[in-house]
Amino acid sequence: MPPVAIVGVKFLNARPLLAGLEAGLPAPVPYTFSVAEPARCADLLREGQAQVGLVPVGALPQLPGIVAYSNLGIAARCETTSVLLVSRVPLAEVRVLAAHTASRTSVVLARLLLKAKYGVEPQVVPANPPVETMLARAEAAVVIGDPAMAVDGAAGLYRCDLAAEWMAWRGKPFVFAVWGLRPPAGDAVLPLLEASYRFARQHWEELLPQWAAAHGASPARTRDYLERRLHFQLGEEERQAVEEFLKLAAESGLVPRREGGIWHG
Repeated sequence: MPPVAIVGVKFLNARPLLAGLEAGLPAPVPYTFSVAEPARCADLLREGQAQVGLVPVGALPQLPGIVAYSNLGIAARCETTSVLLVSRVPLAEVRVLAAHTASRTSVVLARLLLKAKYGVEPQVVPANPPVETMLARAEAAVVIGDPAMAVDGAAGLYRCDLAAEWMAWRGKPFVFAVWGLRPPAGDAVLPLLEASYRFARQHWEELLPQWAAAHGASPARTRDYLERRLHFQLGEEERQAVEEFLKLAAESGLVPRREGGIWHG
């Protein structure tokens, strides 16, 4: 059997899920591990270059044959400070939205919120940080991950934390990413994915300062971000939130309708 190719997200928010993989934990089958931006993870899974990938929830309808592991992911019940809609004009006046090319889910979420809360449906143009460059060609920008943490609190910008806005709107947590699996190869490494997160919990105090240094964040902010703002174990409420998000996005024409269930098993 060839090695199972696993790809994870390279941002700080994914590090607890990837800790054991980065440490090279043993598994029942051989595997390789690499990291990429979220959208690229989805592309690698769709193209068959990976059998397991930490993928944006918003990409699932465009990944035929891929199912989502229901126990682990990147989720939030409050402000994350790392998934932002920033604007140089009031949000009701946004006509062009610069979309961080690393993102799939957050751009869809921003478009849903702009339409539902502000009645606007802006033109979307692809762009990449820094945010100043993104806002040079658009009134507003969706920026995620480490680049968003770098601009959080910047003066002179309207700021919308997308996870907090979803929670206020729908009353559910928001799930940004899940492990996508291509059966049967992906099934073989499920115990490894669980073990990888357990490794993070067991070595948390040792790993936290390493993660902070690697991503240019203070240890205090890293702890607040990973312990209070995000959570990584998914339950029924998170799974319902994923299904509700994808249903709303499909009804708005922002993602295709997915036929059949999305969850593994």
